[in-house]
Amino acid sequence: MVTRTARLQDFRTEGYPGSGLPVQVLAEDHVGTYILPFPCQHINGEWRNGTTGEAVQASILGWREVQTESRDRTSPAQQSPKA
Repeated sequence: MVTRTARLQDFRTEGYPGSGLPVQVLAEDHVGTYILPFPCQHINGEWRNGTTGEAVQASILGWREVQTESRDRTSPAQQSPKA
């Protein structure tokens, strides 16, 4: 099981992202710590769901830029042969 301290290492805990910038957040409530499954924005001093605009009802411990998976979109047939 990943500890709270280990999870915090991957997130910024100081300051806030630019207003309206969608980010991933590490939240904490009575259940424990977890990454919210939707992008969030820090707007007018409040964390909001970046999709619905609703206020987040958990304590936010940290944030990081949204991480996207990069996939190689070239099919194997189109890749150049390795020497």
